Amino acid sequence: MTSACVIGVTGYSGAGKTTLIEKALSELKRRGLSVGVLKHTSHVLTIDAEGKDTDRFYRAGADFVFVHDAQQGFSRLPFTGMVLREALNYFPCGLDLILVEGHKGAENPKVWLQSGISGASRIPDMPGHPAVLSRDDPGYLGKFIDFVLSEIKDFHTRRLVRAGLLVGGRSSRMGTSKALLEMNGTALVRRSLDTLGEVAAKTVLLGATVLPQDLRDADRLPDAPLVQGPMAGILSAFRWDPDCAWIISAVDMPLMDREAWDWLLSQRRPGTWAVMPRIKAGLKAEATGACYEPMIFEYVEDLSRKGIFELQAIAGHPRVITPEIPKAISYAWKNVNTPEDWRDITEVR
Repeated sequence: MTSACVIGVTGYSGAGKTTLIEKALSELKRRGLSVGVLKHTSHVLTIDAEGKDTDRFYRAGADFVFVHDAQQGFSRLPFTGMVLREALNYFPCGLDLILVEGHKGAENPKVWLQSGISGASRIPDMPGHPAVLSRDDPGYLGKFIDFVLSEIKDFHTRRLVRAGLLVGGRSSRMGTSKALLEMNGTALVRRSLDTLGEVAAKTVLLGATVLPQDLRDADRLPDAPLVQGPMAGILSAFRWDPDCAWIISAVDMPLMDREAWDWLLSQRRPGTWAVMPRIKAGLKAEATGACYEPMIFEYVEDLSRKGIFELQAIAGHPRVITPEIPKAISYAWKNVNTPEDWRDITEVR
């Protein structure tokens, strides 16, 4: 099932549904949204010419045919499902919004487009209460855009936020697992879990290390196979629940607190696929102490397939923002990598 917001455009034949979607696309793209379109038709589609190579492959029994040139590609596959969610399974995850022409019986938010400002056509029974627009209203496009943006905002606000805590392994420089280091009598892994529990619906441990006795039964995910470094844990989280947003933290960030996480989450907005903040302009983006939306997951998977495991590569995606962390809370992103780092932190705290 897609993680994008799905909005329907319904109406009788000839109402102007296609024209409305066509007009809206440029404005929605201008606002920085990635948009897909699904059109349901009751007619038999003719998308290939009989006798062409691709048609021959399909008629010979290919379960999937994809043809492309240097600028575009098209796919063809058997499809027997009439339910909207089955069709949505074929869409990529890198979309903020999917506009659906038809499927009026689906549960998603939708508009009903008709002719006549006073509402000349009867609205058929359908789930929910569709917003009614008239193509004879000069402002109907603006009203549709407002409706879409409002629905996307609500959808984004409702998206579940989980947290993944990278626990790492034994640190040669620290002489032990960082997870077991104690601050004010509390192991760092417990301290991090308690803090993340204040801002996330659920927190899972990512990676393998020795844990305190009271956390032996904590929710835990193994690293993704054939992936190196922290990306192995992050991809494991994304694959486990690909429909939620993920806060990613690390056990060696003991000063992360509720104020820091609240600031990070306040930077989220529709059209933004990840928030990877910077302690100072010009410095690298922080890959932990960061938040990732479902739309970025496919890009991270593609990086891993190419053997690119450096988390900074994610920050180069155009939909990733890297806001500067307010100076008053920048301490929270300090990592413990050496005994000197640990001494500096414990002396302050």
